[in-house]
Amino acid sequence: MRADELPANRLCPIARSMTVLGQKWTLLLLREAFYGRTRFAEFSRIGIPSDVLADRLERLVNAGLLQRQPYREGRGRQREEYHLTPAGRDVLPVLAALSAWGNAHLPIREGSGVVYAREPDGEELELHFVDRAGHVVADSEVAMRRGPAYHEFVSGQ
Repeated sequence: MRADELPANRLCPIARSMTVLGQKWTLLLLREAFYGRTRFAEFSRIGIPSDVLADRLERLVNAGLLQRQPYREGRGRQREEYHLTPAGRDVLPVLAALSAWGNAHLPIREGSGVVYAREPDGEELELHFVDRAGHVVADSEVAMRRGPAYHEFVSGQ
């Protein structure tokens, strides 16, 4: 049973997201796609077994995060590349949040292995909560609360 099928998780967007993003290797494959990797052999360099790679790429295509595009090198046979879709690009803040957490709580001597920067000037960026007026809000001031779907569900019982 998937986590989002359990009654306690049915309305939770985190549980729904985990059905797509929560499998081992998935976020690393998306990281590689953001680095510009598109081909099966390029993705396999992260150390993922070929059968698992094929499965994860298929799942990402079925979930709408990657799309296949045919290519052919010279007279070789036609193969497929994998490119981020708009939904796949929307995972970028998730990767940035994981990177920030890892840098803060699991640092390495060499520094950050991932930097987020603005195109085209290269200015480094950070991920923050921002209010409607555009002001940065400290994480310590942010509370996670149940949303309208939960309240509608509870009142409808």
